[in-house]
Amino acid sequence: MKVAITCDYLLGRSHYVEIIENLCEVFPEAPIYCFAHKKGAILGHIEQRSIKSTYLSNIVSTEEEFYQHSNKIPSLAKNLFVSCEYDLIINISKGFSQGLAKCETTKLITYLYDLDLDSKIKKTFMQKILSPMVFSWIKKSLGQADKVLSSREDLLTTLHDLKNTEVIPPPFRVSDYALFPKDMFKHHFFLIEAKGLNINEATNLIEWMKEWNYSFQFIGPDAHLSSIKSNFPENTFFGDRCSGEHAPVLASSKALVTFNTEDFPALALGTLATGRPVILAKPLSKWLSGLGVDYISHFDKAEIKKALDNVISDSVLETQKLRAHVMEYHDIKFKAQMKRTLDKAFHEIHPHDHTHSSDCSQCK
Repeated sequence: MKVAITCDYLLGRSHYVEIIENLCEVFPEAPIYCFAHKKGAILGHIEQRSIKSTYLSNIVSTEEEFYQHSNKIPSLAKNLFVSCEYDLIINISKGFSQGLAKCETTKLITYLYDLDLDSKIKKTFMQKILSPMVFSWIKKSLGQADKVLSSREDLLTTLHDLKNTEVIPPPFRVSDYALFPKDMFKHHFFLIEAKGLNINEATNLIEWMKEWNYSFQFIGPDAHLSSIKSNFPENTFFGDRCSGEHAPVLASSKALVTFNTEDFPALALGTLATGRPVILAKPLSKWLSGLGVDYISHFDKAEIKKALDNVISDSVLETQKLRAHVMEYHDIKFKAQMKRTLDKAFHEIHPHDHTHSSDCSQCK
């Protein structure tokens, strides 16, 4: 079975790209088709394969810029044609790439990662006029897929008229985050994810943490806070580093606090994997809930203080149960579920061929 992989864009490291990487491991020969590709922005084996894109690759370099051109996607999709030599297209979509042109005989399986376009598309006057057309096109193109897989049940609820659907939680590299012995660290400070906070919010949070006499450190991408970083000691901002460096810092914290609702909560999952609790913005309840997970409904001083005070003490913390949250997103489990779905699609295409399906040694 010849397979092609399609996606919305390849513009930089993200959890969305990690999903694409997981499928590239299953299909190392599959070419990639996308609307925009920033060459060199993604290190690793993705860049080593054939990648076909549109002229958007020359004019956008970030996700935000990509969504500014969302009204052009339906017409661009007609001109980015996936060759008829492929039996199956595996599409990892954030709303658009399931609409790429293909042969009628080519099977299409779409993995719908996200569809929160209202918060991403900046509504210029033209966008406001054209966005209903874009949303209509998205819904129609999703209906043309032979099967729609979804990262969450609530995405399918918004697309209730789709017939052949299945929920497969997205992958997370659990093996990057060890469960450290509980007594290995002092757990005396809170970690705060920098992404999701603007300058005023970050400044207020710093002042409040000092007022409450809570030790803290920011973690993750923080370039948007560069104007205030010089006002504080250098170790106030740990920055964005590899998982190998993040893991011990997460494990040594009292808890992680995050207001980042735009992304899959990778840092929160990493924290839980190391046996530490998390405090999340309420919208992230769509990804995480249960023991060791608390929420803040909005950025409010009293509510934040209450959540910090309620963090589970080390004496009663059951680290194995916190780590259990992450198992649902285990990348090996994801590959195994995808493999079963793709094997079924292969046998539907070639019912009398029992010699091959996808080959993923990590999934067995």
